[in-house]
Amino acid sequence: MEIVVQKYGGTSVNKRELREKIVKNAIDAKKRGLSPVIVVSAMGRRGEPYATDSLLQLLPEPTKSTQRNKDLLISCGEVISCVIVAEEINLQDYFAVPLTGWQAGIRTNGIFGNSDIVDIDTTVIMELLEKGIIPVIAGFQGMGEKNEITTLGRGGSDITATALGVFLNAVGVEIYTDVDGVMTADPKLVDNAYVIDNVDYDEIFQLAEFGAKVLHPRAVEYAQKGNVPVTILNVDREGHGKGTLISKVTKSWDSDKVFTAITSKDKLVQFLVKSGPGYERVFEELAQNHISIDMISIFIEESIFVVEESERKRTEEVLEKIGLQYEMTERCSKITIVGSRIANMPGIIAKIMSALNSADVKVLRSTDSYTTVGLLIHSDDEKKAVKILHERIF
Repeated sequence: MEIVVQKYGGTSVNKRELREKIVKNAIDAKKRGLSPVIVVSAMGRRGEPYATDSLLQLLPEPTKSTQRNKDLLISCGEVISCVIVAEEINLQDYFAVPLTGWQAGIRTNGIFGNSDIVDIDTTVIMELLEKGIIPVIAGFQGMGEKNEITTLGRGGSDITATALGVFLNAVGVEIYTDVDGVMTADPKLVDNAYVIDNVDYDEIFQLAEFGAKVLHPRAVEYAQKGNVPVTILNVDREGHGKGTLISKVTKSWDSDKVFTAITSKDKLVQFLVKSGPGYERVFEELAQNHISIDMISIFIEESIFVVEESERKRTEEVLEKIGLQYEMTERCSKITIVGSRIANMPGIIAKIMSALNSADVKVLRSTDSYTTVGLLIHSDDEKKAVKILHERIF
């Protein structure tokens, strides 16, 4: 039995004509001799009746609700989707059964709002597949250690899909979205951005981690650990578009491009912390307060790091509690250039800086790794920075 996992996001399940394409893709897979397993997200986005954010707005006072209760509520969105999709498949003389995450055997570590999948008992799914039945599974959710419903965090249906791909030993995972695949840049910022045919797990992880919204970083981790290929496809093309294949890619040094893609992330704040009594406790205190930091530089007299805008106030509170002086630079964006051959390639930084200088873009900070170059700039320069870099180095 060759299993394929097909995942559909909220904008692919919120209209009847789009769900018809889901049904067609599943039936086409059956006709090709495959056994499809479908994973769905909640219908639509904020403002639509069954979207996750819309369900949360039903709470009388959301700030006073526990995350346990929120998880129980928002898990309903995916349950509604899986039932509707299954019923529409059944109308086509094929057989489908909707399953909640816990009915599908998905077990989590029990952390409300941001769980990790720790195990999947595939017994129920395999029994359905062996009978020729299509399982339609609610993404984004599972059962915790104490038999509580928990959710996997934003983008959690991606995680559900790739984790199922691994535990079911699937031949592949297909992620259907409203774009043609992974692109060299955000087409909203760069008119001539183009679809990447093949990309390595490590590269897509970096893109996902630093701003690209095509696939959740934890979903990439599952796929990579299980060596399950993932294809990003446009649902409007009904499976006929080539999309982007994510897998283990071996690249030659003499022919492949240095750069794969460029992405950006805004709403960042840079902190420069001055040395003083308690200086050595800064990072320990930030960690204890669950504040994630990036672009870290540590010196004897000062330390520099970046946090998301949503963590600015809490970061200030930590520093003021210690009694340290600090400076902030708000409204920052991070540009990340990803490529498997960036390391040890002469002239890379010179080429990047030349492009940015020509557009009068000031670089506040830079970091680099084996596969990435990160640049912190003012958010006002984000669009032109991405555009000029794509034009000059791709």
